[in-house]
Amino acid sequence: MTGKQTNPTFLINNLFASLSKSEKRVAEFVQKHMDETVVLTLQGLADKCNTSDATVLRFCRSLGYHGFADFKVSLVPELLRSGEKAYIDVNSQEEPQDLREAFRQNFIIQTDSTLQNCNVDTLGLIASKIYKANKVVLVGIGGSAGVAEIFCDSLGSLGIFSNFFRDRSLIQNIIPILKQDDVVVGISHSGETEEIVRAIDKAKEYGATTVGITNSSQSKIASIAEFPLTTGVPVNMMGSYSCQARISQLVILELLLSEIAKLFINNPNKK
Repeated sequence: MTGKQTNPTFLINNLFASLSKSEKRVAEFVQKHMDETVVLTLQGLADKCNTSDATVLRFCRSLGYHGFADFKVSLVPELLRSGEKAYIDVNSQEEPQDLREAFRQNFIIQTDSTLQNCNVDTLGLIASKIYKANKVVLVGIGGSAGVAEIFCDSLGSLGIFSNFFRDRSLIQNIIPILKQDDVVVGISHSGETEEIVRAIDKAKEYGATTVGITNSSQSKIASIAEFPLTTGVPVNMMGSYSCQARISQLVILELLLSEIAKLFINNPNKK
């Protein structure tokens, strides 16, 4: 997509008159069933619109997109803004191949949502803080602690020393020694984990930079962290115990690592 206006709804409305009759059928289906469109294959959408996959591809390109995948990615922010469901309900009674496809589509959607939520400038600021930090402290409870440990190991591979803490008493004890040049990264899928909320709140009092990774922009962690980063995992029956939550947290941290790595490339004499 190369145009300045990338809103798919705007593009469809603005260009509808210029579309062919079969392309208009695709446009009408997308407008009425956007949540379903993002989880359909190219052929699947063609079947829904009683047309060919070539017509669907022409429709996408008529709007200025490179292809169908590019078009589907543009629909995710629209769904998030509208509050519509943007994922497939996984039914355990489905055939194995259908289950695999549902999981694949859901992971694509949640990753796209997470990436849409990430502001490049904010990631750059956080990367710079971590790069220059005296101490980097990572805190998480349960599954989030595992993500913190992975990030700690990855930072070490770049030459940045950090510590991760999952024990409640150790988290409570480490925060008071933090200072202005230190960074705390708190990870909590719900954004309401008491120990992580308290750690971020106290770290701010001691002048440390605070980063919160959560799935809810309305959570306590998102409201108190200096730099909140939000994942895009849909509600499911396993909640924070789902691996989906961890995958999206790691997506954010991988982006952050790439920004930190750039700083080392541009400053080869660092450390």
